[in-house]
Amino acid sequence: MASDFYVPDANVFLEYIYDRPLKNYSQQIVHDAVLDRIQLIVPSLLLDEITEVLCGNLNNIEEVKLHIQYLETLAKEGVLNVVVPDSTVRMQAITIARTGNPKSGYPELTDSLYHAVAILNNAVFITNDRRHIAKVKEFGHIMSLSEYPAKIPP
Repeated sequence: MASDFYVPDANVFLEYIYDRPLKNYSQQIVHDAVLDRIQLIVPSLLLDEITEVLCGNLNNIEEVKLHIQYLETLAKEGVLNVVVPDSTVRMQAITIARTGNPKSGYPELTDSLYHAVAILNNAVFITNDRRHIAKVKEFGHIMSLSEYPAKIPP
């Protein structure tokens, strides 16, 4: 699903930070946003989620600080449009999170908040969480990180 507006999940940025296999896709997304080819919208939750992961997984506190400052710079420069979810977004997220069933499980509320931001902004939620995608594909506005057209070599 091609769009001009994307809502990247926190795991999109973690692909780059931790040098994971889909790193080139996350690099391409940020690259495209810096060049104004696309717009990135993220819930304020993104900064908290990334800070939490870095806090528990990176021993070098200076490296943690650099990653957090980089995200703040992207936000200050308008590359990341950070939004605080309002009641409309939260109610859409609750609707998404209540789908599923006891056997396959339910979508997580945090992922559903990202997805709700995408739906309400006519954007596409990009995530590498395949289980979430499978549970909520009926809502549309979602794609796997690996589906983003990456031109930057791995």
